[in-house]
Amino acid sequence: MCHAFVDYGVAHPGHYRVLFGTAGTPGWEPTTGQLPGLPTIRLLAATATAAGALDPDATAQCLWAGMHGLITLRQDRPSFPWLPLDRLVDTLVQAHLAAGR
Repeated sequence: MCHAFVDYGVAHPGHYRVLFGTAGTPGWEPTTGQLPGLPTIRLLAATATAAGALDPDATAQCLWAGMHGLITLRQDRPSFPWLPLDRLVDTLVQAHLAAGR
């Protein structure tokens, strides 16, 4: 699931920013309907539960933050000597699941 999330964000940066770029903007209090990416975060929490995370909501939010960083930093810093994306996503998921057990 995390690979699909990151692959989508990298392949469709404009759509990704619409889904996740405005949530949490200071002074803006959105309704649930104005957070189109929220169902994805909920699915990520459910997946973390199935994987045995002790705090699936925290795991989901930390994974989202990490994936968001991978997506946006690769776009904003393309000349950085990035490791392969699959390797970074695997490391991110393994680290968070190990920490959350």
